[in-house]
Amino acid sequence: MGAFVGHFSDVGIDDDFIKQVRAKVTVGTSALFLLTADVTVDKVAAAFAGTKMDLIQSNLTIEQEAQLRTAFGEDAETAPAATTPAA
Repeated sequence: MGAFVGHFSDVGIDDDFIKQVRAKVTVGTSALFLLTADVTVDKVAAAFAGTKMDLIQSNLTIEQEAQLRTAFGEDAETAPAATTPAA
């Protein structure tokens, strides 16, 4: 897991987020990572209501999101357009 999170710290994933993930994802557990846009965290949490899970969140800039999509092999031309949150 060290190489995995080390790679994504280069993309701009916050060190505190990485530390939280390391603390929560231990032997015998798993993680689900979602890359979303224009989503209310409360609605995401509600979608998982009744399950045994912890929700850890991080916000990325548009540039960091593009780097993360590239790291996962997504073609920038076919990726959904990132939007700036409304003020």
